Amino acid sequence: MSNNWKYIWCVCLFFGVSMNIVFSQEIEPQQDVNIDDLGNVSDEFQENFFEALKQKAITNYDKAIEALQKCIEIDPKPNYLYQELGKNYLELKLYEQAEINFDKVLKEKPNDHHVLELLFEVYFKQNKYKKSIDVVEKLVTHNSMFKEQLANLYFLEKRYDDALTVVDELNDEYGVDDYRRQMRKRIASQITNPNNQIAQLKQKINENPKVEQNYLNLIFLYSQANQKPEAYQTAKQLLEKNPKSELVHLALYKFYLEENKTDQAIKSMKIALKSKKIDTESKYKIVNDFLPFLDKNPQYETELTEIISLLSGNQDNAKMYTELGHFYYKKDQKEQALNFYERGIKANTNDFGLLKKILLLQLDLKRYEKAETGSELAIEMYPAQPIFYLVNGVSLINLEKSEKAIEILTLGIDYVIEDQKMESDFYKQISEAYLKIGDETKASEYQKKVLQLQKKS
Repeated sequence: MSNNWKYIWCVCLFFGVSMNIVFSQEIEPQQDVNIDDLGNVSDEFQENFFEALKQKAITNYDKAIEALQKCIEIDPKPNYLYQELGKNYLELKLYEQAEINFDKVLKEKPNDHHVLELLFEVYFKQNKYKKSIDVVEKLVTHNSMFKEQLANLYFLEKRYDDALTVVDELNDEYGVDDYRRQMRKRIASQITNPNNQIAQLKQKINENPKVEQNYLNLIFLYSQANQKPEAYQTAKQLLEKNPKSELVHLALYKFYLEENKTDQAIKSMKIALKSKKIDTESKYKIVNDFLPFLDKNPQYETELTEIISLLSGNQDNAKMYTELGHFYYKKDQKEQALNFYERGIKANTNDFGLLKKILLLQLDLKRYEKAETGSELAIEMYPAQPIFYLVNGVSLINLEKSEKAIEILTLGIDYVIEDQKMESDFYKQISEAYLKIGDETKASEYQKKVLQLQKKS
């Protein structure tokens, strides 16, 4: 893939989604001119030209430009000289000079897609999106793969209807994928007057009622426009036309919950959670919607067990497991909360708050070996956080490693700042550790410190 495509991906990063796109064809890479392309030229011309290529290859762009200018002095006609000059100016971020030279090539070869790609890069790197669009509209005629970039550029220029049209053309040509599905949602969410798009989608449905995606797009537009009855009706229409649709249940379960059709809502949730067509983030939203419902309707909590089992094989549900942990934590079901927290933290080991909750729950449930190991790792990540030294010390005392506990607790107390309760907890644990190893004098000394702090508070 040509070097300038790293800048094109910046547009796609604007949408905040992954760029794992698979197409049936690749964009041709940029080719440097080789000896067979030079034509009938003098030895001096040839020598300077290949010196230019050599200097460009080792990133000496100024010297490459000097060599090319010598070629122009010998023979200014070959347009590949200006193409090479433009490339070097582009590398030096001298965009005006790059544009001038690429334009010289395009005067003779207006449809040269290699040069058009380079000119696109020139405009895009300067945030000249209107000019970028003019170039990409030409590139689309060479390769429909450029439509994706065109849709992004239309989005940046707030030409949302045009952007949606291009996305739909891509979907018709290549089929729907997750990236374009998300792109379409983001574009559609910016439309303030969706009537035009709604009319187009309704027409598409009338013309071809079997295409599932048109219904889904229409449901989304209606929902964005706060036309919930129309969105609900479209979802039911899709289910009638395609009873095996899985994606429709992403919308249906919400409508069912709002209408208190709980059994149907749960059934829709389960279909969506089982579906391989539905991404993890959407499944997380389903569970996230279900948990507040359970707070008000605890009689359906048994359904949560089955819903969880549908997710257990997926390793990408860290966010969801954490939410489930919070749900059980609020209900004081510590075993369940810890179980989900431990699964949730696997994908985000640096989450301080979650790590702290897990370690304290492990202590509470007397999982001292786990708490010892986990707090050691936590100390490595957060060496100035006294809570992790305290957890480690308590674990060690309960594992009959009191001497080591004294060492870690004495080290950790130095990080306690203006927190008498925590300081008192440290002294209490140090006292207990000394008592366990039979040093009653030291134990009494630290117990006195505990009493002194209690008097102050």
